[in-house]
Amino acid sequence: MMVKRKWEELCEKLFEGEVTLAKTTLWLIGAVCLLGGIVHGLRMAPWTHGVVIGSNNGNNSGNYGGGECDDGDEGGEEA
Repeated sequence: MMVKRKWEELCEKLFEGEVTLAKTTLWLIGAVCLLGGIVHGLRMAPWTHGVVIGSNNGNNSGNYGGGECDDGDEGGEEA
């Protein structure tokens, strides 16, 4: 109840035009806003580009089996 009473007094002063904040209160408000923005940004970031698992390094050779090539070529030069 004590915090609620202090909050009401601060709101009354804000609307009257007289505002004095201690430095600790000002820094605390700034830190809460900054950390809240970071948390919001981290929670929303995966949804913007989707989640990709893998390196996507561009190796698209089509040889997914790891053994022989599909067209029967043994890797030699064409005659």
